[in-house]
Amino acid sequence: MKRFFCLFSMLLLLPGADAVLAGTGVSGAQVLQQQSGARPAGMGNAFAAVSGGVYALGINPAGAHDLDKVEIMFMHAGGFEGISTEKLAALMPFPGVGVIGLQFLYRGQPNIDNNVPGEGVIEVKDMIYGLSFAGPIVAGFSLGVNAKVVSLTLGPVDTAAFSLDLGTQYEPLENLTVGLAARNLGPAVEFNTTEDPLPLTAVAGVSYLLTGSGRHELNTALDVSYLVPEENVSLRVGGEYWFRRMLALRLGYVYSGQGSVKGVSFGVGFRFKAGTVDMVLDYAMLPQFWEEEDFEAENLISLSVKF
Repeated sequence: MKRFFCLFSMLLLLPGADAVLAGTGVSGAQVLQQQSGARPAGMGNAFAAVSGGVYALGINPAGAHDLDKVEIMFMHAGGFEGISTEKLAALMPFPGVGVIGLQFLYRGQPNIDNNVPGEGVIEVKDMIYGLSFAGPIVAGFSLGVNAKVVSLTLGPVDTAAFSLDLGTQYEPLENLTVGLAARNLGPAVEFNTTEDPLPLTAVAGVSYLLTGSGRHELNTALDVSYLVPEENVSLRVGGEYWFRRMLALRLGYVYSGQGSVKGVSFGVGFRFKAGTVDMVLDYAMLPQFWEEEDFEAENLISLSVKF
């Protein structure tokens, strides 16, 4: 276990982390903090210790280690001010090696009219291209990594950045899992002459799976995360209840240590099976609160297929 925690500590010392630690303002490339899917969103994104296939990639890539089928997921997220996000992710298991995945995310919004005569509208869009790997190392212990290229467009200015996510999960007892991850490790993103640190985040989580007669299943999770550039600690709690593995109900809550962000999330899931093909349709609603003022709710819908 000493190696387990030493590895997590060393993540913050990788090249590029010094630029992030020195940041005193708001981090850049905010698209890297985009929701990873409706299932974890419904649980308040308390997902670092949950094994969730493609859904784990955006929170702790080690959570994809036990996938035994090909899985493809599509997500649509609609939020405030017309911002929408589309994500496509796919994982394929290689027995004896691990799980390899690809992901693509696009986030856009309506063009901005700057009301300057002779100038056109300003286009704003973000894209993420990712390659992932997860696999078991020894019994009860797994590792995962995401390598991501982020492309950002703001009017006539384009820029790109590279980042890494590293994660691990450990199962000390049956149905009890601990997860650690460091997300968005990399050098600062640069727009013209301005540099902003990536939203480097360290997260630790624990989950416990309660099983019953086969008709009922309840998974509970708790995450504590630290957003380094903002020096902000957040607490996330979530639960997922399955009835006959056909209907899922989810509830989550997130609270920011700075008091700036808090909110409850709700989610449902419906599982369908056709032969050897499993399909799950998930929906989540995230009412947004910022310094006691309501934002529009963010709505997410995901469809995952395993075969």
